[in-house]
Amino acid sequence: MTQTGGKAGSGRKKLPFINKSFFEIGAAMRPAIDRMIMRGSLLPDRAILDPAALPWIARLEEHWAEIRDEAVAIRAREIPALGDISPDHGRIAADRRWRSFFLEGYGYRRAENCARVPRTMALLDTVPGLVTACFSVLEAGAHIPRHYGMTKGMLTFHLALVVPKDEAGCHIDIEAPEGRHVVCWREGASLLFDDTYNHEVWNDTPEDRYVLLLQVRRPCRGLARSMQGLFLRAVSHTRFVQDIRHRLDALKTGIGGELGR
Repeated sequence: MTQTGGKAGSGRKKLPFINKSFFEIGAAMRPAIDRMIMRGSLLPDRAILDPAALPWIARLEEHWAEIRDEAVAIRAREIPALGDISPDHGRIAADRRWRSFFLEGYGYRRAENCARVPRTMALLDTVPGLVTACFSVLEAGAHIPRHYGMTKGMLTFHLALVVPKDEAGCHIDIEAPEGRHVVCWREGASLLFDDTYNHEVWNDTPEDRYVLLLQVRRPCRGLARSMQGLFLRAVSHTRFVQDIRHRLDALKTGIGGELGR
């Protein structure tokens, strides 16, 4: 995915990830990267994985109520809509009732947000391979259209913190080769899945749903682990990540400020 820069025939080349969106990178490089990662993956290629495969999950579940208490102390209206801070999410974040309170991502930490949830951050600091972390709020009536993630190099983890009383009305539908998985969140319980499989989310209830949403590196060995690390480091310099940083900085909602560590 090397691009030629400068004047024609100059022979100068641009770095392949700079000024690219997350999804432009994914479309161009995902197939080859995914094949390499899965050859070295220590976990099977399944849509939903057993949380017991990652030992740190049990520790978060044990302390889920402490995490919940810090999350709900942040009112939903204080949390920006994902579509307002991440242009690359495009159509899937068109519903402004999907809100994200960012803690960290791709090597950048949102210091003022982390300061509001010290117990949560102490626990997250023990999570190996953490790539992104946020509180994801799906307000009453919200819907996230069918979509998929860009790389098998990451797994997505949800720890359910606040779930509507009508559990069946708030669910995620994940497509997989073996069929569809319709999963309803349960408070204190985890969901670990590969988001490169198509999935869609509904909250057809009058109550909000809060989860701690993490993306973590898929456990890999050898060359796959090295490729995974190089790719994720490169993503940190993309427009996808930098746009989120700049938009969070520009917010005047009381949760902006300098992002970095």
